[in-house]
Amino acid sequence: MKNQIMNKPTKYPKPMIAIHWLSVILLATVFIIGKGLEEFEFNEANMDQYRKHAILGMLLLILTVVRIVIKRKNKNNIPAEITYYSEAHKKLVTTILKLIYAFLIITPLTGFIMIFQTGAMAADFGGPFPTGVHFNEILEVIHKASIFILVTSVVMHIVGVILYKIKTGENLIKRMCMLLK
Repeated sequence: MKNQIMNKPTKYPKPMIAIHWLSVILLATVFIIGKGLEEFEFNEANMDQYRKHAILGMLLLILTVVRIVIKRKNKNNIPAEITYYSEAHKKLVTTILKLIYAFLIITPLTGFIMIFQTGAMAADFGGPFPTGVHFNEILEVIHKASIFILVTSVVMHIVGVILYKIKTGENLIKRMCMLLK
């Protein structure tokens, strides 16, 4: 067992690192655009803003799926687990990471379904933009709740990395960064 840990790499594979940081940038961009959309009505005049938000959200979804596949294919080529303080700490970390992955999938999917159900996407293919179009209220609540859970989980992840550094002195960012040694 000790030999296996000693032979583990100290960094994640470069494709995972690249996808991680691209996802961070995309998530921040999608979030900012989405916050701006709260001031816009969903109509033909504002569709370009909604389209940008949706396309970047779907790209984030695709990157998440690709990242999961890469992680599974490289399960023996990733750094050893961190040293957990307790079983509760391990469960908390694992739960937060699972929430992040789950809601990086659920959030864009609910957004896509919201736009799809309006029929507005037909205008992208030469059809007319539907009149009196609006989002399904239940989907909108689910999408907003998904955003809240995702952002909260990401903030908890960041705080956890910082607290781990303070408590143990170990810089976990080095594991997910090509530039730091």
